[in-house]
Amino acid sequence: MVIVHCVLRTAYRLLTSDLGLPTTDTQGSFIMKKISIVLFFLFLLPGCMKAIEMATGLELTKHLNPVMELEMDLVFLDEIAAFTKLNQIILERTPISLDDPWPELLNHYAKTPPEKEEKAREQYEACLETLLKDDFYFFRTYNTALYFNMMGATSTAAMLAKAIITARDLLVIEAAKGMGIRFEHAKWVLSYYPFGCKCDYYSREFGSLRRGSAACRKIRTKKNCPFFNLPTEQMLYQYLFSKGGLKSWEDLQIDIDCMHIVEGERLGSFREVFYTLLPDHLRSQIRTVDNEVNDAVADLASTQARLKEKGLKDTEEQALEKREEVLQKQILNRSALQDKLYKEAVSTLEVTPEKVRKAKKLLQVTQFISYNFSQISAAMSALTIKLTDDMMAFSSFGQSQITGSMVYLATQGVASGSTAAAKKRAELLGKRFISLPVNYVQIWSYAISQKSEVSTFMSYLEALAEMGKKL
Repeated sequence: MVIVHCVLRTAYRLLTSDLGLPTTDTQGSFIMKKISIVLFFLFLLPGCMKAIEMATGLELTKHLNPVMELEMDLVFLDEIAAFTKLNQIILERTPISLDDPWPELLNHYAKTPPEKEEKAREQYEACLETLLKDDFYFFRTYNTALYFNMMGATSTAAMLAKAIITARDLLVIEAAKGMGIRFEHAKWVLSYYPFGCKCDYYSREFGSLRRGSAACRKIRTKKNCPFFNLPTEQMLYQYLFSKGGLKSWEDLQIDIDCMHIVEGERLGSFREVFYTLLPDHLRSQIRTVDNEVNDAVADLASTQARLKEKGLKDTEEQALEKREEVLQKQILNRSALQDKLYKEAVSTLEVTPEKVRKAKKLLQVTQFISYNFSQISAAMSALTIKLTDDMMAFSSFGQSQITGSMVYLATQGVASGSTAAAKKRAELLGKRFISLPVNYVQIWSYAISQKSEVSTFMSYLEALAEMGKKL
């Protein structure tokens, strides 16, 4: 309901301001009632764009450019894929140290700054936005305001259609922008670049160098660190189109030399430190069950993605559906055992001050991942409906229509770059359009499984930190 309320406010603003409608109470009330009904169905029912068109006579899909809508879908999904890789680096590669505040620094940016730091915070965000444009094609290429203004609106019905489309799209765009900026913050906290060399941090609470300083000028690009040196979208596309697809992206190895140089004693990765906090007699069993659950969840995601593929034979589809059913039962059973073991671990753990200190440090990591997932999932429902509608609306589109739509955006100034570049981009988008349903299932399933795993860790760490208060 919060999402719907925000969308309604956006649509109202667009109708009464951008579209030039009167702002009288009577007119505003009429429009709000009509939008409320339409958006209620828009955000709750898959494939409802066509249904709304039939029910109201509003030609919604007529106002959409398939390339622009596809780019919005892809940038959001690609950022989720980038974040899941970043989370994996945090959990498996970046060393934990009780003396190094990198986990706290990840979370600090999400806090509201004091008034004296607000201006510096805005400058930091502007710098992160510049880095975001380097990482993802969408943010440096498209003028979304021009795109929305370009939609024809010659009647009240057309204006309403435009407002609905714009409200829906803005929700996805703003969510993608916010997520992208948080990604840039975390990426450069974790990289081998000294913190502050990319963007001046706004708070003196953490040690930070300044751009252009002597220390920053000494930094040389490490050739074996493409994750931090190449545009994220370029890296992601390279692996999505490779033989292993998303799995090859997940398996991408990040050299330890590419990571932030951790101060103090290195205790190991997050997972390594976490399992030392379990009772000795349960540690091995819990780790085995955790791995079994994670493997089954990954296998289920892969199976469900396969079911989205076109051209499956009946026997193949039946086998995959059977496999899906088996895996779901397996996950249910192993998860029940997992919960039982963790409850026993909490009840039999010998609490020490050192374990509590480690637990609090690890909690910072889980809170960062959990917070970002909550931000992602808040907009994911809207994206899911949008993506479903887009695929239905443009299911008959081929490469020629995609190329024509891309070139049109370039000629109208919505997309910057040459016509040749537009055609090249259109070829890439054609490939992504075909694989979009499969990629969607893979990326979202991986993000959910990662969140589930982190939630398990988080619950145990919170219990341990709470017991520490009694020491």
